Amino acid sequence: MTIGGSTRVAAVLGHPVEHSRSPALHNAAYRALGIDAVYVALDVEPAAFDAALAGVAALGFLGVNVTVPHKAAALAACDEVDDVARLVGAVNTVVVRDGRLAGSNTDVFGFRRSLEEGLGAAPARAVVLGAGGAARAAVVGLAELGASVRVVARDHARARPLLGLGAYEVAPWTAVALASALEGCDLVVDATPAGLSPAAEAAVPAPIPLEVLRAGAAVATLVYHRDTALLAAARARGLRTMDGSGMLIHQAARAFTLMTGREAPLEVMRAAFR
Repeated sequence: MTIGGSTRVAAVLGHPVEHSRSPALHNAAYRALGIDAVYVALDVEPAAFDAALAGVAALGFLGVNVTVPHKAAALAACDEVDDVARLVGAVNTVVVRDGRLAGSNTDVFGFRRSLEEGLGAAPARAVVLGAGGAARAAVVGLAELGASVRVVARDHARARPLLGLGAYEVAPWTAVALASALEGCDLVVDATPAGLSPAAEAAVPAPIPLEVLRAGAAVATLVYHRDTALLAAARARGLRTMDGSGMLIHQAARAFTLMTGREAPLEVMRAAFR
């Protein structure tokens, strides 16, 4: 791949972002389709995010993906956003169109497709852990599949708006509330940042009582760059598990199409992830 004066640039903006597999997926897709573009990961601190996004427009980027902790800030900074992003309250894909920033949310699509592939049948009863942008995308995706959704979050007040997105109950993160929510459910989705590192896992205020799940239940995390303690514990109990790789690949494919106008080479992107 030769980078020259006509090469377009795309990126993922996050903090931290060095673990991101997005560059591998998008660059493999560019090569497969002969697109003169390059995709990079850029670490942007929250205080610099608005300036970074303005620079994306000024420099004529194809667009950017946005990850933790910038998805809500991206929603506020875009000139226009699609209906899904407005509903979820988070933008994870920004496309530059005639100097304007158009925001979309491909996380809902990516999460829903990953569930369909990974689990087959839609869960009847699901619990989502967390209250951030990832949790909101998971709740909307599960509601679209017809699941009954409960939310458990450390910040109960922050989680309450999820009642309007498809959740029927929001509970605080306590041992009692966790046990009550998880008892007999089909799927638990960890949409918190806890799985990002061992230190974050150690800071979880109350353990997740996997022993109350029904036989055959599934445990999912949106983390894809490491095997989390939660998934390891679920496997030890004979539960089905799913990491965030499927969601990453499907949301990346949708973002690729938004940025390039071309159908994403999904199998090429899967191979690049592996």
